[in-house]
Formats: sequence, C-alpha cells, structure tokens
Amino acid sequence: MNPSGSSSLERTISGRARSGSLGPEDALRLVDELLEQKRHGPGSARAFNHLLNAVARAPGGGPARAVSLFARAGHSVVDACTYAILIGCCCRAGQVDLALAPVGAALKAGLRLETTAFTPLLRGLCGERRAGEALDIARRVMPELGCAPSVFSHSVILKGLCDDGRSLEALELLRKMAGDGYETNVVPYTIVVDGLFKEGKVEEGVKLFDEMRDQGVSPNGVTYCSIIDKLCKVGAVDKAEGVLRRMVSEGVAPNCAVYTSLIYGFASSGQWKRAIFMFKEMNGKGIKPNVITYTSLMGALCRHGNCREARKIFDYMVQSGEKPGVTTYNILLHGYASEGSLADVRNVFDMMVGDGIMPNQHVHGTLLHAYAVHGMAEEAMLLLSDMRKQGVNPDVVHYGTVIKALCSVGRMEDAMSQFNLMIREGVHPNCIAYAFLVQGFCTYGKWEEAEELVLDMIRTGVRPEVDKFTCVIRNLCREGRLKEAQNLFNLLVNVGLKPDVVTCGTLLDGYCFALKMDEAMKLFDAFVSSGLKPNAIIYGTLIKGYCRTGRIDDALTLFREMLSKEIKPNIILYSIILDGLFKTGRTTAAMEQYHKMIESGVKLDTAVYNIILGGLCKNNFADEALVIFQSLLSMNFHLEIRTYYIMIDGLLKAGKRKEAKGIFAAISTNGLEPNAYIYRLMITDLIENGLLEEADDMFLSMEISGCAADSRMLNDIVRMLLEKGDVRKAGIYLSKIDEKNLSLHASTTFALMSIFSEGGHEQQKKWLPEKYRYFNEH
Repeated sequence: MNPSGSSSLERTISGRARSGSLGPEDALRLVDELLEQKRHGPGSARAFNHLLNAVARAPGGGPARAVSLFARAGHSVVDACTYAILIGCCCRAGQVDLALAPVGAALKAGLRLETTAFTPLLRGLCGERRAGEALDIARRVMPELGCAPSVFSHSVILKGLCDDGRSLEALELLRKMAGDGYETNVVPYTIVVDGLFKEGKVEEGVKLFDEMRDQGVSPNGVTYCSIIDKLCKVGAVDKAEGVLRRMVSEGVAPNCAVYTSLIYGFASSGQWKRAIFMFKEMNGKGIKPNVITYTSLMGALCRHGNCREARKIFDYMVQSGEKPGVTTYNILLHGYASEGSLADVRNVFDMMVGDGIMPNQHVHGTLLHAYAVHGMAEEAMLLLSDMRKQGVNPDVVHYGTVIKALCSVGRMEDAMSQFNLMIREGVHPNCIAYAFLVQGFCTYGKWEEAEELVLDMIRTGVRPEVDKFTCVIRNLCREGRLKEAQNLFNLLVNVGLKPDVVTCGTLLDGYCFALKMDEAMKLFDAFVSSGLKPNAIIYGTLIKGYCRTGRIDDALTLFREMLSKEIKPNIILYSIILDGLFKTGRTTAAMEQYHKMIESGVKLDTAVYNIILGGLCKNNFADEALVIFQSLLSMNFHLEIRTYYIMIDGLLKAGKRKEAKGIFAAISTNGLEPNAYIYRLMITDLIENGLLEEADDMFLSMEISGCAADSRMLNDIVRMLLEKGDVRKAGIYLSKIDEKNLSLHASTTFALMSIFSEGGHEQQKKWLPEKYRYFNEH
C-alpha cells in the first residue's frame, strides 16, 4: 500500500473517532489494515490509539481485548498515549498491579508519560485501599518520570483516604501539600472537609473550612453545600445557617440542595418556625423547592407530631405545580396514623387514589397500622382482602399487623385464622407474628395455646428472638400479668433461648413496678447465680423499686454494692437516688450526694437539676434552690421551661413573690416562652393576694402571646374569684370556659353553689352567663 493510502486510512480512523461512530468491532477490523501497512509514521500511532480506545470501552471484556491488541501491535505504532490507554485498561479490568508494567515499558522506551496517565492507576490503588502505594507513586515515581503530580492527582489520593475512613491522614497530607509548595485549590479541600464530616469529626471539618479560606482558597458551591449538609445532619443547624450567611455574603448563590439541608435540619430539631422561615426565604429568592425539599420538611414535621403544618406544605406543593408521588402521600398518611387522626388518613388516601396514584405495599402497611391502633380489626381484615383482589400480595408485616390488631381486642380465633391463611398463601411467619399471638394468648389467660405456639416455632425452624420476646414479657408485665411473664421466660429458657441482661432486667422491672421487691430480689439473686453480670440498668431498676416503696435504706445499700463492684452509675441512676432521698425528706443526704457528683466530674443535665431544685423547694429550702438556679443562669446552662415552673411554684409557696416575679421575667430574656402552667401559677397567685387588675393584665398578655388558657387555669380563676365574692369577674372567665367548650370542675361547681346558697349576691346574678344563673334558683 502506498503512503497516500496510509494517510487516507489514518484520516478515516481519526474522523470516525471524532464523530463517535467508531465501534469496537469496526476498530478490530481497522487495526488489521493499519498494522498491514509497511510504513508507520506519527499518524499511525494516533490512529492506533483511537482504535485501542474504541476496543477498551467495549462492555464486558473490552479492556482485556485492548491489552491483547497492544501485544499484537509491537512498538512501531505506539507512543506515550498508547501506554496511558493501556494503564487505564488494566485498572478498569481490576488488574491494578498489571498497570505497573506499562509504566515500566514507557520508561524503558524513553517515553514521557503525562500526569493524567497516572490517574487511573492512582484511583485503582485507592479503590483497593492502597492509598499509601498511590502516594508513593505520586511523590516518588511520577517526578522520576518527569511529570510532577497535579492537584487532581493528589485529589484522587485524598478521596481514596477519605473513602477508606482515614480522613485525618488525608488532612495531614493536604497540609503537607500546602507546606511543600504543591498546588491546591477548592477541590482537595472540599474532599477532605466532606470526609471529616462523614466520620463525625465536625470540629476538624469546620476548622479546615476556616483554614481553607485563610490559605486564600475560596469555597465554591459544592464546598458550601457539603459543609451545610453535614452540619445539619449532626444537629449543628445554627452553625449551618451561619455558613449560609457567609456563603451569600461572599457572592456564592445557594441552591435548592443547600436550603433543603437547612430546612430538614431545623425541622428535625423541632424548630418549626425557623424551618418554615427557610422555606419562605428560598421561595422569596426564586429558588424552587423540589420534591425532596417538600418531603424532607413534611417528613420531619410529621415525625414530631406537627401534621397540620405538614399538610399546609403539601397543599402549597400541589399549588406550585409539583406532583406528589406515592412516597409524599405516605409521609402524610403515616403522620396522621401516628397521631391517631383516622379521618385525615382516609381523606389523604382518597385524595391519592383520586390523583391516579396506586397505593403500594408501604401505603397499605400504613393504613393497616392506623386501623390496628384504633382497634378496628374488622376494617384491617377487609383491607387485607382488598389488597389480594387488587393483585397486591400481603407480606408477613401486613399479616402481622392484622394479627396484632385482632389479638389486642381478644379475637384470638380470628387471629389464628389469619395466621393459618398467611401460611396457606405461602408467606412464612416470622418471630414477630408468633410473638403477637403468644402475647395475645397470655393476655387472655390461655397459657397452653401460648406454650404450643412457642413449641411450634421451634418445630418449624423459626428461632425465638430475644429482643422480640423481651417486648412480649415487657407488655405482660405492664398488664400486671407477672405469672404469665415468668412462665414465658421459663419456657424460653427451657427451649434453649439464652435471655440477655435486657430480658432479665425487663422481668425484674415487672416485679419492681408491681412493688413486689422481695420477689424481685430473689429473682435478682437467681440471675446472678446463673452467671448474669448485672449492669447499671439492672441496679437502677431495683433501686427505683425500693425508692417507690419508700425503702430508701435498701436502695442505698444496693447503690453502695454497685459502686463496690466498680459499676459506674449513669445519670438516670443518680437521678433516682436523689429523687428518693428528697421524697423521704433526707435533704442533707441528697445534697451530699449532689456535691459528690459534682466533685467526681459527673455531667448533670436539666432533668437532674429539676429533681434537685424541686426537692429543695418541697422540703422548704427555697433559698438554697434559688442560689443553685441563679448559678445555672450565670453559667448560661440550657434550662427547659419546666425548670422555671419548678422554681416559680416553689418560691410562691414559700411566700417569695418578688423572687418568683423575677424568674418569670427571666423566661423571655433567656429565649423561652411561658406556658399555660406557669401563667396559671402567676395569675392565681395574684388573685390570691387580691391583685385582680394585675391578674387580668397578665391573662390578656398571655392571650396576646398566643398561649391558650387550659381548663384547669380557667376553672381555678373562676373558683378563686367566686371565693372572693367577685361574681362579675368570675362571669367573664365563665364565658371563656363556654367559648372553648370546656367543662366546669367539681370544685368550680361547688363554689357557684356555695356563693348563692349564702345569699347576698342577688344583684350580681346578672354578671353570670345565662346558663349558670340556675345555681341561684337551686
């Protein structure tokens, strides 16, 4: 073939490669033509590389065929690019070690490989968790071959380290890169920041983010999105919002993903108003929420019992043109089912079907759960039948839900019928289905049937699971069926199930809950004799039982025994001891224990301080409680609204109205809002002391703040006003009771009857709502 023909073939190959029409089979045919040429110039190498690439990209054995093709070609049509392709082929074929051979061959041939040729090798080594070898190639081999590693090369290694859970090593390498003068940009920083957050190293991630900016590397949208998302997932939503504000101030536009992360973060932490604010902010900026945004917000709201707000978001989503799918509908259905709002469940289900969306197994499971919660076993069975008619095969979870519903209302025959039907339909019962039936038979006094079911489990190869039957024992204990719980425990042991410390603790808790402490201690001794090693939870169960029965000395004996065995008490156990000491009037001993906890470095939470403050107030040590409370405020300790209630209640009972008023004022100063319970304390105290106008003003300010008066507050106000003879004001608050459709308490009714039976209030009758004037006549 003459030279002009050779040039024509090479141009044909190059043209087809650029147009994307060069397939692997065509490439194999053209290789033969190319290799048959007698003269090979630079164009031949380029053409051969195009053919090699086309073969290598073929699915299945493409890389292996490309390696074989290279072996046929010899050295006349190869260049540095050929060796780079070969390196990639070996790595894609999972033969990373073989990729080192082309590197050596290129070096031997005197060819200089480009930096990008090493990228597949570095990535392949990192994929096999050989990041150390990858780093050696980048830092030693590549410079020897005359190609310094690029920022991309280092980024591949950094990602390999982070994917391998070695983000701290990646952080060290990144800092060394900067120190050694290697190029760095936003990509490697983003990789390492993301890796640190994935491993839960939030502090290091935030620090590197700040360090990145100090090095003059500006974060991009990906970096900001990553750090905001990770901060939200670990609960640091306030920090995440701060990053958003910095992002905006530096001219990087936030996208839908950024706002979705923040919305989910705020909603998940219960900060509904801020989640809604973020939702409105993104809409105000013209950033359109996607389905994930809507479902994230709705899901978090529903999980925290705020289905009303979730429904508003759903409606807004529909109005905005987004079409909700089955997942979105199921979030609302599950939320309403969890709240027990069966009417809303049916409404949303009908809406979904009306939109042409067929319910899947998850939706049917949600509906079955809703029926089960309401004890609507008949409806649950009907739905199960409808599923079969619609071609949806119920699984073991669906059957289990129906069986549970039937067992809960005592329909054990029907439950067994569904159990048997499940087996006939080819659905194998699991441990949970058996557990529901066992509990049902135990609850209704049919121990023989329960025992037979356990034995049937063993025969059919369904092994009883400790955690599932622990739940059954716990439920039986709560129902007061200790005998059945004990029988089931013994049976499980007899069939070879080894109860763990949780199961034993559950049974002990049943005896303690029933205040049968002597039996509980005998059982405890038997457990210890059988080799059980009690933990802090077991001891806490017994100590709590002793405290509930007023046997504080026995509780302290067990507590000291636990300490002697070097079992470290948890904060719950300390709380039980403190509560027991305060309730038995042993305030000095309680405070000694409190100081020991402080000295030993125990980190006290709000619940513990509530016990201490409440215990001091109830034992007439309100001044001491006030000192501790004020010290907590000075330390910016996070207090909950109940803490303020405890202090205000204790101070008012101690006659310290001025101090109580000061604490009431501190509530809003510290970012909280008084609730109806606190307002009731303050308002009733004002009435008790004859400050009726102040009481009216506080009630008005409460209503303006959005806090609604409850039944107890209004009844207390009416009763106290009647006892003071102020029928006119009492009539105003009686009207409020009527407006809210609340009922009168017995004490309020008695106060109304008493004031008219005494006479002298005939002229004030007109101030009462008409429905209450009959008290005067009777």
